[in-house]
Amino acid sequence: MGEANANATGGAPPAAAAAVRVLSVSRITPAPAEGATAGADPVVVKLSFFDTPWVVLPPIQRVFLYELPDGGDVDGDGHEFTAAVAHLKSSLAATLAVYLPLAGKLAYVAATGDVVVDCADDPGVAFVEAEADGTDTDTFDVRGLAGDEAHDIPAFLALVPDLPTKVLPAPVLAVQATRLPGRGSGLALGLSVHHAVADGQAVWRFMAAWVSAAHEGSPVTKSLPAPHYGREAIRVPNGDESARQMLKMIAPKLPVASIVADYDFSQRFRLARRTFYLSGDDIRALKRRIDALAAADDKDDAVVADGSNNSNSTTTTHSRNKKPVSTFVALAALGWTSFVRSKGLVAGDDTYLVFLADLRARLDPPVGDGYLGNCIKGVLAMADAGDLLLDGARGLLAASRAIQAAVAEMEAAPLAGTERWLEKMMGLPFTRLCNVAASPRFRVYEASDFGFGRPARVELVSMNHDGEMVLVGGRRDGEVQLSVSLDPARMDEFKAHVFVTSSAPEEGATN
Repeated sequence: MGEANANATGGAPPAAAAAVRVLSVSRITPAPAEGATAGADPVVVKLSFFDTPWVVLPPIQRVFLYELPDGGDVDGDGHEFTAAVAHLKSSLAATLAVYLPLAGKLAYVAATGDVVVDCADDPGVAFVEAEADGTDTDTFDVRGLAGDEAHDIPAFLALVPDLPTKVLPAPVLAVQATRLPGRGSGLALGLSVHHAVADGQAVWRFMAAWVSAAHEGSPVTKSLPAPHYGREAIRVPNGDESARQMLKMIAPKLPVASIVADYDFSQRFRLARRTFYLSGDDIRALKRRIDALAAADDKDDAVVADGSNNSNSTTTTHSRNKKPVSTFVALAALGWTSFVRSKGLVAGDDTYLVFLADLRARLDPPVGDGYLGNCIKGVLAMADAGDLLLDGARGLLAASRAIQAAVAEMEAAPLAGTERWLEKMMGLPFTRLCNVAASPRFRVYEASDFGFGRPARVELVSMNHDGEMVLVGGRRDGEVQLSVSLDPARMDEFKAHVFVTSSAPEEGATN
């Protein structure tokens, strides 16, 4: 539960932990695969260079909140909840047969110094069935949890399962289904996944396969082929030796998988968390404002370079080389500038934005979308806070250009500096650093309908950093959900800047 998980991952839980009663813990084993296999992928998978940095870090934890048909309680006996859980279990077993590493254990091989995913030794996943405190209908009311801007952190933590990761061997995945009382009875589905085995792309592909198994009876379809997870797909020069050296640096006491610096993750419980929704219209307007200002600046630069006002041809050529901002860049810039303002940073302060780039299509040869593992690289954008504090869209443009420059540098050399990434991160001033997780292209609400409706809320529970933002597709068409973890004293300023900036009129617009 939430309390046990907090201790397992190196922190202390909130003082007022929410009450959830465990009804049973079963073990879901991979169902015998009928023609759907992962090819020649091994049953013992050695972690790649991209996997090893995550061995010592907390798992990915996410909660899905559902309002069940008929209130989840037919004739007062909870039949709807029971049927939903049975459906989840059977479809999970079918999916694990294909996504076998998620049913394995993370293990340390002392003879070689490697960490591997052992899928051969009794694979399976713990499935917790639980029930929220029926007397505390306000805390666990599914409509309240789904609708409130502010996160109820103790409640969310209680709805995700424990995944003990501090000593190897350690499980890779755990699942929890919790029956929720209240005005709108429902179900909370909580997942804890060890990040050393799967990145965000891999987790969401697994979720799509699980949903497919629930709807179609099979996790493999023409549009969703079986994954591959043999780490030989990751062709990094001296990759195996680099992975071992990385493990020695970050986890010298293996099989105890504790980080060298023994980072105190308990600080995450002192942070406020809120979720905001940005409409498709607001996002398109935000992108147009940034692009229009960029084009105007380019025109001014071209005039100066030409020495005259007759610069149409120069401007046209110059502008064609400028990429319009993507949704991710625009919203990351919005979050970064809001962070800088909320923190009270001033001109002369260096500030940083960190996000992860998917390298599957950027490696040579490409790895493929179906790769089940980590294939990501940290990308670092940096700027002077004074540039991000400029009025109007100018701060957004400065942030966007810094992000685009960092992306261009990564695309030009996807593997450059990867082996020194952690050292570089540890040297940064965390008080002036924000990070963005996930992506607006993750359509999390559409991807998690198991047959009892789309979730009313999807949230990343494992937000560990002051200044962490999560961007995913929202509940409505074109909408993006932005969740943020921040010092409570800074949250109102952050929110005010997000909404003032995202809803500001476009340059030259009239009422």
